[in-house]
Amino acid sequence: MNIETHALGPEQVLIVLDGRLDIAGTAEIEVAFSAVSSHAKATLVDLSATPFVASIGIRLLISNAKALARRGGRLIVFGAEPAVEKVLLTTGVGELATLVATRADADAALAALATAS
Repeated sequence: MNIETHALGPEQVLIVLDGRLDIAGTAEIEVAFSAVSSHAKATLVDLSATPFVASIGIRLLISNAKALARRGGRLIVFGAEPAVEKVLLTTGVGELATLVATRADADAALAALATAS
């Protein structure tokens, strides 16, 4: 699992994941993911190169979404392929995070979040 992070603006970060978010993949990126997300109010997560998400990967997304919500922020996930999106919706990630199809949709959700603050 590879992780790239990009600052988008004040308290806004993009996390790009590449690989399987299974036990091994989550272990590889969990500390970096949480550290980057902990300094943001809005975290965009690109799952377009993530073909599989296991329960431990779901836990990573949920725990970070909850931490962001406690700080008045939001986790915005985009680019999930249909099977991954179905898992995220079925497990309730969509209730804690914003799930959208594209980066443009994620940017629109980010802009809406910024104007609501």
